[in-house]
Amino acid sequence: MTPQSEIHIAGQSVSYSEVTMAIYGAITLLGVIAAASWKGLFVDYVELVVLVIGTTITVAVAHLWANIAAYRLVKQRPMGSRDRWEEFRVTLSVFVVGILALAALALSWTLTDDLETSVRWTIGMLVGVLFVVGLIGARRKGASWLRAIGWGCVDSSIGIAVLIAKIAAGS
Repeated sequence: MTPQSEIHIAGQSVSYSEVTMAIYGAITLLGVIAAASWKGLFVDYVELVVLVIGTTITVAVAHLWANIAAYRLVKQRPMGSRDRWEEFRVTLSVFVVGILALAALALSWTLTDDLETSVRWTIGMLVGVLFVVGLIGARRKGASWLRAIGWGCVDSSIGIAVLIAKIAAGS
């Protein structure tokens, strides 16, 4: 891994792939929660928690399997232990986003006990994850705070666009 392919957050090395999967996980959860909410596919917190956990696991399994299959197809051999460990680390970033979504649900449930409000808080937190990724990325490249906030807004607008698309599609 080259120095350009990782950053350090809170003293921990974070790879390009881990950030990519965190973004992918946040956007996927945004879309699933929004669609399920507007379709009335859950009626209580338990069903919403199951939806978040199920989506998180599905994204993680899809990522792992895609990498295992692609590795075999491209390199024509199974992954070595180092590659397996790196893919495991990348997959953990999806679980971090899932845990953040569950934490937002738990906090909002504790404070409001209103499912619709909890959905909004969780969606807001996921849009916030996208904002923070843009902000940190821009600051790491030396952008001013104003520009970094702009990049955070650009990144979070992807999440907002997903929500608008879901509303426009009636899902």
